[in-house]
Amino acid sequence: MNSSQRIAAARYAATYDGLSTSVQQAEQNARQLETAARILSGVRAQMQSPRVPLMHKKLIIQETLKEYPQAVRFICVLLDAKRYVLLDEICAQVQTLLDDRKGISRAVITSAQILSQTQQTAAQKALSARYGKTIEAIFKQDKSLLGGLTVVCSGELIDGSIKHQLEKLQQEISK
Repeated sequence: MNSSQRIAAARYAATYDGLSTSVQQAEQNARQLETAARILSGVRAQMQSPRVPLMHKKLIIQETLKEYPQAVRFICVLLDAKRYVLLDEICAQVQTLLDDRKGISRAVITSAQILSQTQQTAAQKALSARYGKTIEAIFKQDKSLLGGLTVVCSGELIDGSIKHQLEKLQQEISK
């Protein structure tokens, strides 16, 4: 996905999120859009095909997604604008906006060793203090790190791994 598509997806997501006046409504709308995208994943090729008439695509969506009227209207707008291909990215962006409304940041914490529950809690608390939000973390293991952690949160990479420190040291020595 190129940068103009990312920008368009972010704008559509902001518009969709803006339809919600409360966190509860935003959660419901985000769930509707995510469910609709998952249901439509089986007909993705038809939805993106220039050979399938627009009216036929809209009929498929209206029949398939009767229980999700907000999502139907929004996806029809995407079809009209020839932006259906952005649906998955828009769903991800809508989830990020919902997290922002709820004061949540998501993090991926990778360590060389599996972290204990105490260590996981401490890492989440430290990140919560740093970002001022509740952190929902996914913990992964990567033995190639040798030790330490890498954290990806709010678009930022924090690399405190021994592997990274050794690479930096090697660069300094080779200068």
